[in-house]
Amino acid sequence: MSENSIDANVENDFRDPNGEYIPISVEGLRSGSSTDVDLFAKLGDGYFVVKPRRLEVGARLIQRFRNEGTPHVFIRKSDRQIYFAKLESNLSKLVSSPSVPMREKAGVITDYAVEIIDQLFSDPGNPRTISSAKNLTQECVRFIGSNHHAFLHLVELSNHDQYTYAHSVGVAAYTIALAPQIMDVDPQTLSDMGLAALMHDIGKCMVDPSVINKKGPLNEDEWAQMKKHPEYGAEIIRRHRNLSPIVALTAEGHHENLVGSGYPHGLVASRIDPLVRIVCMADAFSALTTKRSYSTPRDNITALKLIRENLDKKFDPSLFKPFVKLFLEPQKQAA
Repeated sequence: MSENSIDANVENDFRDPNGEYIPISVEGLRSGSSTDVDLFAKLGDGYFVVKPRRLEVGARLIQRFRNEGTPHVFIRKSDRQIYFAKLESNLSKLVSSPSVPMREKAGVITDYAVEIIDQLFSDPGNPRTISSAKNLTQECVRFIGSNHHAFLHLVELSNHDQYTYAHSVGVAAYTIALAPQIMDVDPQTLSDMGLAALMHDIGKCMVDPSVINKKGPLNEDEWAQMKKHPEYGAEIIRRHRNLSPIVALTAEGHHENLVGSGYPHGLVASRIDPLVRIVCMADAFSALTTKRSYSTPRDNITALKLIRENLDKKFDPSLFKPFVKLFLEPQKQAA
């Protein structure tokens, strides 16, 4: 059986509202993780097979998807465990392979990250998911450390997804990229920071979904609920006694600011851990530049200007110049 051809009107509104089909990145298809599952494309409201199980994905099909601007294909929900178990077992080898292009590595990491984030929000008490999240952040540290702009590939590919997934991946990527520019940080600490960034919003799983998903400004009561998510998150994380303290500190402190007008505790600069300050800047920048249901994302320059306007109030001024340099070409960094 051969791969089916794809019509030009395959849609990019890819999340299945019924949850029967799971999107995976086109950029990660050559990882080999999809060999044992059927692959589907979306056409209108339906899904049709483009690659049956036990067949490898051909380069021509991948290029066709790229040409049509289709970032994702799909697997059945019933194949989810098969696909992600194989992806997890292949992840370390793929990230370290010099023959795998940077963007394909980013596609695989993004798929894995979205799956882990989904599991974390669905069952934050599961130690198996926490272990997988640790593995993910360790591989992110290796990937981002391998190339100056590797983190941007993760941000770009994750931005095709829903806000919660895109934002969590973005904050982790920016944090892992920024921290070594600020301080001498060993790989384990950097991995702990990446995990803290990935899980910073985990407390939102305890907030009413109608508040989280509201398309528009929150009213006073809804805002009061939303402001509880940092404490909820810290409470969840502290149940996992094998995690670094920075993970819970970040969940609890990522909405504090330097002048004490943040929440939940109104901490001033001297009481906010320097590592948490890094995540605060990454969180704000990602929030400004990630698409939401009720707002258009800002471009990077506009977002950086907004952050600059709030230095000394919300954000640590010493972090700003190194953060800006992340987006420059390597030859311009010393300027």
